Amino acid sequence: VYRARRVKDQQRVAVKVMLPRVAVDQTSVDKFLREIRSTAALRHPHIVPVLDVGSSEGIFYFVMEYCADRSLDYLMAAHGGKLSLALASPIILQILEGLAFAHEQGIVHRDLKPQNILLSSATHPILAKIADFGLAKHFAKAGFSGLTLTGTYAGTPLFLPREQIINFKYAKPVSDIWSMGATIYHLLTAQFPYEFTRDRDPIDVILNEDVVPIRKRDASIPKPLAAVIDLALSRKAKDRPQNGAELLATMKKALP
Repeated sequence: VYRARRVKDQQRVAVKVMLPRVAVDQTSVDKFLREIRSTAALRHPHIVPVLDVGSSEGIFYFVMEYCADRSLDYLMAAHGGKLSLALASPIILQILEGLAFAHEQGIVHRDLKPQNILLSSATHPILAKIADFGLAKHFAKAGFSGLTLTGTYAGTPLFLPREQIINFKYAKPVSDIWSMGATIYHLLTAQFPYEFTRDRDPIDVILNEDVVPIRKRDASIPKPLAAVIDLALSRKAKDRPQNGAELLATMKKALP
């Protein structure tokens, strides 16, 4: 990702460049760009806008709004690895507003995680925006990454729901809900929903173990909030809130 200025108006932008790992034909390129342009059309205060997409000499580029304060994981690191509930609450609600809007438009993110939530402190409170809607997953699905499920473009296992491990092509809003729940869990505890160990493949853990209830990580988290987070992390997709709007509505009631 490069910081740049757009020539026509001198606007500061971020340019993400992605190089296919395999040879691709023009038909595949055109199909990929059509799919990405549908997600690039999303416009919401809590979604990073994609200003332009295209390809040149076999390299794909994506021009996006520049967010000066990096991503949520940097903010967490600056606060010792996790955020207080007071600081996290407005960020959580903003992210859910953006996610609810995307789901209403029929768009699924497929790779929600702290690194894909960008921040700006130019306003108060901090302004949070979701980045990279479907970008990595579309890239892998088109066959450009040359990677399988264990590759980085298949999603991040630490924030990936079980159904996406089982079915790589599964893409429904309810999976974003699990990833969002995992992100909030990590945001408040600095830990992950599963008990990962160095001697075990994280995918094996996701497939065969249960999520650790969040209050076992931190008993100070209010019970109503913990209940919503644990529900979002339900093993079965049918037991979770089904989309961003549902999770947003329950979260507003649960946050103190």
